[in-house]
Amino acid sequence: MKATWLTGAFLALFLMSGCGAQAEKTPAPAETASAEAGALQEGQTPPSFSLKDLGGQEVKIDFANDKKLYVINFWATWCPPCREEMPELDAFAKKHAEDVAFYAINLQEPGDKVESFFKQNNYTMPVLLDLEGKVADQYEIRAIPTTYIVGKDGKIVMQKLGGTTAAELEAALAKAAK
Repeated sequence: MKATWLTGAFLALFLMSGCGAQAEKTPAPAETASAEAGALQEGQTPPSFSLKDLGGQEVKIDFANDKKLYVINFWATWCPPCREEMPELDAFAKKHAEDVAFYAINLQEPGDKVESFFKQNNYTMPVLLDLEGKVADQYEIRAIPTTYIVGKDGKIVMQKLGGTTAAELEAALAKAAK
């Protein structure tokens, strides 16, 4: 009986803080950052990584040396808030294709499933596959969607837990341009 109650409590906690989490995390200085947001905070350089895209090509991201603006979004096809934000993210990625490196990092789903989801919805933004969840672990992703904006200086400008909008991304890009 105790095991059933503990399992139920854990499941409830997971569901409240997992995919459906809509709490916005406004970036804070590292010294006052909430543990809820994970280890990465505004002003820090996120770890570099390599993942394969839907075509099987290896893509290496090196924030410290690339000197690009990045939008990195962690998501999954089964996540309702992820699905809800996808149309705006896709439009944003198209609008900023020349000035922003945008990557939707899918968490632990087969490429054919992700590709099918994108074709059904006519999405064209670049996708990277984190099949083993290693990059999500590096970034201490605890809820999806989670989005990072990284400035040309390689530092995090914004971290957003839960769904994001094009307006929020535009505001973060304006901040990054300063």
